[in-house]
Amino acid sequence: MDENLLAFYMGYAFCHAVNVQHALGSEELMVPFVVYWQDKQPNPVPYPAATQSEAVERACAARVQRGSETTGWSSCREGLVPQNDASKLDALFVEGWIPGLAPPLELLVYYRRGPFRLIRGLLWKSHPYARKDTNAFMAEFRKGILAHPFGATCLEYVERAEPAQFQQP
Repeated sequence: MDENLLAFYMGYAFCHAVNVQHALGSEELMVPFVVYWQDKQPNPVPYPAATQSEAVERACAARVQRGSETTGWSSCREGLVPQNDASKLDALFVEGWIPGLAPPLELLVYYRRGPFRLIRGLLWKSHPYARKDTNAFMAEFRKGILAHPFGATCLEYVERAEPAQFQQP
């Protein structure tokens, strides 16, 4: 399993999602997308549907159907994550897969709408087979971001992310 490809693929999908989100209006939803890969050649495909739930289902089904035709895929959707104070925060859910990896690796990134702003921190779901060398993984993730035409601007959003604010129980 090539973790470098996985990191690169996920960095690119993250950047693509930030590119879409920063341009959306406060009431608009991002269409879930999957980036199908042949080595380091991306093919992003959106999966629109009548509802966001249907769109997410279509994207997830397509990943399974087309996955064997690729050297991997990376995808993103948006959603709301409940917080301890009963509020909900917008989040990007980025996933990545390469042959030999099960299940896909998942990343959660909080953000604010209008004006768009990331909330500091990439929250990686624990995985038994991925991200063994986190420094090398993050270096490749950054290369994936910079491979996207929006890459330099995406890194500016990352650098200007607002600090996480945790509520005391």
